Amino acid sequence: MIYLKGLGKAFGPKVLFENLNLHLRPGEKVGLIGENGAGKSTLFNIVAGVESADSGQVDWKKGIRCGMLTQVLGAPHETVLERAVSGCEIFERVRRERERLEADVKFRDESPDEWGMRLAELEHEYSDMNGYELEADGKKILQGLGFKVDQLEKPLGEFSGGWRMRAELARLLLQRPDLLMLDEPTNHLDLRSTIWLESFLKTYAGAVLLISHDRRFLNSIISRVAELERGCLTLYTGNYDKYEKEKELNAERLESQAINQGKRIAEIERFIERFRSKNTKATLVQSRVKQLAKIERVETVQSTKSVHFRFPQPVRTGRIPIRLENVDKSYDSLSIYKNFSIAMERGWKVALVGENGAGKSTLLKIMAGVLDVNAGTVELGANVERAYYSQHHSEVLDSSHTVLESMEELPSKLTRTQKQSLLGAFLFSGGDVFKKVSILSGGERSRLALARLLANPTPVLFLDEPTNHLDMKTCEILSAALADFDGTLCVISHDRFFLDAIVNHVWEVDNGTVRNYVGSYSDYEWAKAKEEEAADALKAQQVATKPTFSGDNKAKKRQQAEERKNKHQQLKPLKTLLEKAEENMDRLMTEKASLENRLAEPKIYNADQKDKLADLIKRRAEIEKEEARWLEKWEDATQKIESF
Repeated sequence: MIYLKGLGKAFGPKVLFENLNLHLRPGEKVGLIGENGAGKSTLFNIVAGVESADSGQVDWKKGIRCGMLTQVLGAPHETVLERAVSGCEIFERVRRERERLEADVKFRDESPDEWGMRLAELEHEYSDMNGYELEADGKKILQGLGFKVDQLEKPLGEFSGGWRMRAELARLLLQRPDLLMLDEPTNHLDLRSTIWLESFLKTYAGAVLLISHDRRFLNSIISRVAELERGCLTLYTGNYDKYEKEKELNAERLESQAINQGKRIAEIERFIERFRSKNTKATLVQSRVKQLAKIERVETVQSTKSVHFRFPQPVRTGRIPIRLENVDKSYDSLSIYKNFSIAMERGWKVALVGENGAGKSTLLKIMAGVLDVNAGTVELGANVERAYYSQHHSEVLDSSHTVLESMEELPSKLTRTQKQSLLGAFLFSGGDVFKKVSILSGGERSRLALARLLANPTPVLFLDEPTNHLDMKTCEILSAALADFDGTLCVISHDRFFLDAIVNHVWEVDNGTVRNYVGSYSDYEWAKAKEEEAADALKAQQVATKPTFSGDNKAKKRQQAEERKNKHQQLKPLKTLLEKAEENMDRLMTEKASLENRLAEPKIYNADQKDKLADLIKRRAEIEKEEARWLEKWEDATQKIESF
């Protein structure tokens, strides 16, 4: 479907990647991973045509539609539903024309027959394009992403940037592009909407290219991993867990090869050193020197930067660090909590889950002291101090400070060396600590804000989506730090893998009430599944079903089975041809890349290499012809498969 051939991109002296190749097949789902700054978003923009590469090309199959989530938000006056369905240009044209005609009172009064005929034509065209179904699908997607039914007709201007990004995501999903490109799509979603999006993408018919730090989200969706590391793109078959295991095995193999090679190099060097001064061995020594120069050194996999650091621990609090008694909280006429009471015990690490608008963020902010209550009391236990982190916490950093100065301004007992070690744990190493806060990326600002929070942690922490804008490695560091944290914690997050690593209680918030589930997030999921099974069993007992033995139904089923069998028999050779074409195109692409590298060597153009040069040029022409033949077969097979 899409071929990336020899892509290269650099910003000044910094090379992001070079000679990058990738083949995206129809319907496959690929996770693009790598540390922050590796070039993932740049590669995304190049594939989408938003940015140009310095070298190489992106070849698209004719007619392929690509969709990428952008930061361009709809107009404030547009309703949520209008924005969601506005992605289809033809549909939009008909809808606007229909609305214009309905509002044209003069035309209606002067030429009622012509007006009615034109309106009927538009209605027919609107219906033919499944306009009514499009709106119904749009409503389903918007509700899946967390919008309530009564919010769909409200103007976008009434919503925050995060909610408007959800409307943009709905607009993109509704277009059903052949390639769906999503860069951290869950950053603007809560847990329930993340689970809905995961389910949607698992059954999505088109191809998906996905950047995400959420391991469970990736594991559930992708079938291949493309790792961008040190300017190279390495492909792995399987989900994220399989990639991690394969990468570990590769690292072990490379390490073993490097050890064996090191022994061989040491032997050669000892021979050279021993016989360097003996004239009788000069020829052998020179032979060994040349042999040594030709050896391509095995590069072992460099593990990502990490620092083993014991984060400071807070003072011990009383048994009940925080208690809410008979609390009321409302926003104008909207009541969120009424006569509500709850308490957290020392050492509890609680995840708040529930639907949008259920009151999770309000409860977190009340306990954190960010919001006042209308009635009731919020009681703090002995030695309790609270700290609150939100997605916007990084915005309060002093932009004129360096990273290290930002840490040193804190009233922490840590030494300068310890603060630098803590910054290292959050991937600020070497000269990074002298960067100005003003030039940090969003992810780097989040890392710095979290490092500051943990430099002198309070006994009770409240965190709202702390993993947003963090890469996979930083998420692992943060989860390890919070798992090691001796205090009390309450967190809202859509990252289930992150939650599973740290929480021991799950509070399910539901419109002013809270149910407490003891255990990890996986334990909570298991408990909810059991509840649903019990509810389904009870429903099955209450609803009597009558079995049908209709002969017509049996005949229809036999006919459907026969049709499926015939379809399978017709599709099988086409799918075999498609796979063969893809294998050959991959093989030819690899050979062509190797050949291009040889043609780039200056020595190939020496006079004594003219025969080799001619052979290489001839082979390149043969490859291009063969590639064109297989591409034609691949497109023909694809079109026939899509026609079924």
